[in-house]
Amino acid sequence: MLNLNSHAPYSFSDWQAGKAPKKGWDCADAIDDGWTRDQLDAFMRATARPWSPPQQKPAGEPAERVRAVETISTLQTEPPRLKPRINVVKGEIHRAVNQAIAVLSNRDFGIFSRADELVRPVTHSTPTQTLTVAKQGENVSRPDGSVIVTTLTEAALTEALTEAALFMKFNLRVNDFVACDCPPEVAKMVLARKGHNWTMPRLKAVISAPTLRPDGTVLSEPGYDAETGLLLVGERLWRHVPESPSKRQAVEALAVLSEPIAALPFVNESDRAAALALLITSVLRPSLKTAPMFAVSAPSAGTGKSLVVDIAAIMATGRRAAVITPTPDEAELEKRIGACALAGDQIMSIDNVTHILRSDQLCQMLTQDEVQVRVLGSSKNVRIPATSLICATGNNLTVYGDLNRRTIQIRLDAKCERPEERRFEFDAIDLAMRKRPELVAAALTVERAYLSAGVPNRASPMGGFEDWSDLVRSSLIWLGLADCRGDVGAQRAADPEKDELAEIIEALPNGPFTTRDIALRIADSPLLREALVGFIERSGTFSSKRFGRYLARYAATRIGGRWIEQLPRDSNSNSTVWRVAGEGEDQSSSLSDDPEPELAGW
Repeated sequence: MLNLNSHAPYSFSDWQAGKAPKKGWDCADAIDDGWTRDQLDAFMRATARPWSPPQQKPAGEPAERVRAVETISTLQTEPPRLKPRINVVKGEIHRAVNQAIAVLSNRDFGIFSRADELVRPVTHSTPTQTLTVAKQGENVSRPDGSVIVTTLTEAALTEALTEAALFMKFNLRVNDFVACDCPPEVAKMVLARKGHNWTMPRLKAVISAPTLRPDGTVLSEPGYDAETGLLLVGERLWRHVPESPSKRQAVEALAVLSEPIAALPFVNESDRAAALALLITSVLRPSLKTAPMFAVSAPSAGTGKSLVVDIAAIMATGRRAAVITPTPDEAELEKRIGACALAGDQIMSIDNVTHILRSDQLCQMLTQDEVQVRVLGSSKNVRIPATSLICATGNNLTVYGDLNRRTIQIRLDAKCERPEERRFEFDAIDLAMRKRPELVAAALTVERAYLSAGVPNRASPMGGFEDWSDLVRSSLIWLGLADCRGDVGAQRAADPEKDELAEIIEALPNGPFTTRDIALRIADSPLLREALVGFIERSGTFSSKRFGRYLARYAATRIGGRWIEQLPRDSNSNSTVWRVAGEGEDQSSSLSDDPEPELAGW
C-alpha cells in the first residue's frame, strides 16, 4: 500500500530534545505519529495555558501553594500518570460500570456519595461581569471562596471518568482496542444505581476547621475522615489542643473565646452564655447529631446581631455566613433553606427577619439528623444529612410555635437611639480573622476539658438536642456561666402561637360545636370573626376544612386551664364535634344525649 505520509514521524522524544516539527504539524499529526495520550497531554500542558483572572485571598487566610510552571526538563523527569484501563464491551457494560465505580472509590479523586447522589466539593465564586443584573435564583448570598458541595450531573461524571480512567473500545478496522472517552451510558448507569453497590466514600459534611469526633478525639488532619464521613479542607496550620485539659485551662480558653464578643451589649448573662454556646457550636456542629437554632434579636438595627453570627461563621469557615433572604411565605423559605442544605453550607443565617418566623422544615432540620429537601427547579426530593448550623437575626425577632422550643435566644440592647454610631476599641471581625486558630482551639479545649472531667454538672434534658445540651450547654454551666437557654417560661409566654390559641379558645362557644356551625355563625359574631380571620379565604368564605385541621392539631393543648376537646361524631351529619373544656367542667360530657348540637352562649 502506498504510504502517503512518507515523512519521518515526529516523536515525543524529538520534541523533548528541542527539535522542530515539519511546517503545519499539529496535535492531530501527533496522534498519527504514535504519541500516547499522556504524552499529548504533557505537550498540551507545557505549550498552552488557559487564562484565568487573578484572585485575592480574604484577610486572614493563608496563601495557597502555587505550583511551578512545568518545563520540558520537569516533563522529562515526571513519568506519565498511569490510568486504570476499562474495556467497554457490548453485552458486558455492567463490568465497565463496576470498574468505573471502583475508580471513583479512590478518596484522592474527590468524588463522594451523599445519600443517593454523587457530589464533590467546589469553591464558590460570584461572577464579576454579567450581561444582566439578576438575583440568585435561590436567594442565598455566600462569600467568595466558600467551599460548597455540588451534585454531579451525567455530563460532569462522564468528564470526570474520562480524566480518571483510560476507556477502550474494540475497533474492527485495527482489530484491537483503541482509546475513547467514557461512554455517557456508563456514567448514566453509575448514577442510576442510586447508592446500590456504591463503594465511593460517604460524605457527611465538608468542614473548614478542626472538630471533635464522637469519641472526643480531635479531627485536625486535612482530607477525608472515614470514621466520621467529614472532609476537612484547607492547608492552614492549627493550634494543638491538649488531650486532657484541666478546668483551669478551660477557663483560660473561655477567656480567649470571649474576646471577639466582649463589646457586645448583652441583655443579661444568659445571653452572653448563649453567644459563647453559638461560637462553640459552630466548630462542633458537624459532629453533633442535632443542634438548636440561634436567634439573635435586638430592639433596633446596628446593635451587632449579624456580627455575632459572622464571628461564629469565621471560626468555622474563615468567612462570613451564607445569608438567606427571609420571606413570610413558608413554601418559598423552605426552598431557600433547602438550597443551602443541598450546597452543604456550614452556617446559614436567615438575616433581618421582619415577620414572625415559622417553618415546619426548619423544625425538622433542627431535630433530625437527616432531612428531605426539594431540588430547586424540579419536583425531585433528596434526603441529605442535616449538618448546617442555622441562625436567624431580626429586630425584636419573634419565633412561632414548635420552632420556639428549638431555639436559643441571644438578646442585645445598646440602650441608645443610634447604636450603629458607637465606637469600639477593636474590629471584632478582624480580630476573629487574625485569631481564628486560637479561637477554634479554645472552643475544642473547653469541650475536651469537660469530657476529661467526666461531664459533671450536666444540664436538665432538652428534648431533641440531648447531645448538644449534654456537651455544649453543660460545659458552660460547669465553668460557672448562666444557662444559655435563658428564661424558658418567658420565651414560651411570648410565643405568638399560644396567644393565637388562647384568643381562639376565648372566642369559641361554651357548648359543643362543629366547624360547619362556626362557618354559619362567624358572620354574626365580630369576636369570632376577629379570632378566626386567619381561616377566612381571599374570597371571604370561611375554610371549615383548615379550621378542622387546626382544632385536631391543638386538641388537648392547655392554655390558661382550658383546652379544645374532641367529642364523638354527630350521628346525623357524621361531623366531628368539638367543645372547649376546662375550668372545673366535667371532661366526660358528650353529645350522646343531644344528636343535634347547638351553639351555646357566645
